Amino acid sequence: MKRFLAVLLAALLAAPALAQIRITRPAPPPAPATPATAPDLSDVPAGWRVVSGRIQAPREVRLPAGSTVTISLEDVTLADAPSTTLLRVSFPVSRLSTPYQIQFNPVRLNPRRTYAVRTQVRGPDGRLLYTSDTRQELPGGRNAVLNLRVVPVR
Repeated sequence: MKRFLAVLLAALLAAPALAQIRITRPAPPPAPATPATAPDLSDVPAGWRVVSGRIQAPREVRLPAGSTVTISLEDVTLADAPSTTLLRVSFPVSRLSTPYQIQFNPVRLNPRRTYAVRTQVRGPDGRLLYTSDTRQELPGGRNAVLNLRVVPVR
């Protein structure tokens, strides 16, 4: 009788435990990241330009809550003078890589000058966490894609 109860108890306890186990095939590796596509221009005012892409760090990074990204369009024509900021856009961000899009009126741009896009990521306390360390020139065209690379600040 003890043996019968032990087998019955084992069968009753094993059934729910076995029912919770699922054997599945391993998931396929994630698809490689697709290059950024040019944005839709249907909501952009006539004559304006759009630059979009992703802000990318050397690896996927989760940022502290309250962090912000600032993207600046600057006139960098004169190497021995400070740059002039023409456009500055800031928005909250929780991780890198993150998408961005800026729209601007090219009337403010002089075709004989050189323009660059600068990126900064600041924490909730205002401390600089990431910044672009190379000059990323503003691409031509009405609808351009520019991925912005940032590096950690030490």
